[in-house]
Amino acid sequence: MADIYKVNSNNIVGGAGRLVVKPYDGTFPSAIEDVMDIAAPYNLKTGWRDLGATTDGISTSRGFDSDEFEVDQVMGAVDEDITSWSHSLETSLAENTVQNRQMALIGGTIVETPPTLATATTLTAATVVNASTIAVTSATDIKAGGFVQVSEGSKVEMKQVSSVTGNTVYLAAPLANAYTTAASVRGVTKLGSRRIGYGTVQNIPAFTFALISQKKDGSLYMAVFRKCKVTGDDKEQTFEKGKRLIPLSLTAYPVNDTGIATEENVYFEVEQLTLTP
Repeated sequence: MADIYKVNSNNIVGGAGRLVVKPYDGTFPSAIEDVMDIAAPYNLKTGWRDLGATTDGISTSRGFDSDEFEVDQVMGAVDEDITSWSHSLETSLAENTVQNRQMALIGGTIVETPPTLATATTLTAATVVNASTIAVTSATDIKAGGFVQVSEGSKVEMKQVSSVTGNTVYLAAPLANAYTTAASVRGVTKLGSRRIGYGTVQNIPAFTFALISQKKDGSLYMAVFRKCKVTGDDKEQTFEKGKRLIPLSLTAYPVNDTGIATEENVYFEVEQLTLTP
């Protein structure tokens, strides 16, 4: 007996999304490749940045309000006119970075103060990736419980010092890079800082968002929200033993630029096809 139910499991889509953002500048991607490399390590194109991990999913919504039209001769409405559209995007950001807080909470300018460093010393032996012990020429300015900066060329990282024995420094966490004896090692006299303020600003900045996900067949899907602003809903952060999340609530607005059709002036979707359309 033939099955009366016609189901294509390839059309059932789920899974997490990669939410990325760039400041609104009136330009929009036409393909997924304009936002992200489509081969490992899937780096973002210039101007875009990741919002990182989210919790409880990323929700998008689309709706409209309408007025019904009635006539005397018919019981009930005979037609309706759309009076407004609404589009939104919501999630909770799990990565509590200052850049994410600046965007979600409409923060001010981020001001960074560099660390104060002691006199440089050098490595007496090269290190490898994941090394947690380094040997230096002089550990005079490196203290247990403090921090040390290791740098060579474009590689710079700062690690907390677990203990110091002679000129051997034990790190609380392993190095992410390998270094030669030409690397500079400096004790940290004072850690750097990052400052951001929140006030009664008048202008809400606009952003362009892209939501990228992978389908069951390995192809990619992307939704681009052209112009979004943070809503005025309360953004509550709870300081407790649980993880502190950043609520992100956005309203998407139409872009009325010449050349963008009304039928896609709020957001559009692009999906890769594994078969010829």
